[in-house]
Amino acid sequence: MSATPATRSSRRRRRPLSTVSLARLAAALGLVLLGAGCSHDSGASGLPTPAWTPSPTASATPTLPPEQAEARATALAMEPPDPYTPEFTPTGAADAATYFFELFPYVFATGDLDAWKNMSEDNCSYCVTVSDNVKELHDSGGWADPWEQEITPLEWWTDQEDPNRYVVRADVTSHAHTEHPGNNNPPRTVEESRGVFLLQAYWTDGWKVEAVQLEEEDDSE
Repeated sequence: MSATPATRSSRRRRRPLSTVSLARLAAALGLVLLGAGCSHDSGASGLPTPAWTPSPTASATPTLPPEQAEARATALAMEPPDPYTPEFTPTGAADAATYFFELFPYVFATGDLDAWKNMSEDNCSYCVTVSDNVKELHDSGGWADPWEQEITPLEWWTDQEDPNRYVVRADVTSHAHTEHPGNNNPPRTVEESRGVFLLQAYWTDGWKVEAVQLEEEDDSE
C-alpha cells in the first residue's frame, strides 16, 4: 500500500460533498449491494441510504470444502491496518483518509467493524452501507478474501464555513480478489478497479468520516 501527503490546490472549489450514485461507488470499490435497492434521504452526507431486503439464510456457518475453509480462516485472521496518530493538520487528514480506505478490505475479510464504526459519523450513509453489507455477508457465512490496495492522497480543501471540516481527494486502486457470498452460493471474482474518491471528515478531538463518494467525471475542474 502507498500513501503520500495531500497537497492543496487553489483551483478547486472549497465545498462539502454532494450526492453521487451509490452504484458507481460500489462498482469502483468492488462493494456488493446485498439489499434489493437504495432509497435517498436528505442527510448531511448527501449519500443514499440503503433500503434492505434480507436474503434467505440457510446456515451462518455451513460446512465448507477444505480449500474454502482454509481461505475463510485466512480471511478471518487478517491483521488490521497499522494505526495512525490523529492530527488536526492537512497531512493528518490525508492519513485519516488513507487509514479509512485501508479498513475496507479488512472489514469485508474479517467482519470486524469496530474501527470502521469508531471513525464513522452516525449520519454517514456510505459508512452505514458498508457496515450493513459486511454484516449481511458474514451473517450468511460469507467473506471476502483479503486484497491489496494502493491509496494516494492527491489534495485537500476545507469547508469555507467550518475549517474543522476537510475533504481529501485520493486515488484508490483495488486489486482483483475473490468474494464468497455465503448461503452455499459460488465464489465470484471482483475485478481490479481504480477510482478517485472524495472523503469528507470532521475534526473533534479526532477525525470522523462524514461522507465518501466517487468523484464525478465533470468535477475535476
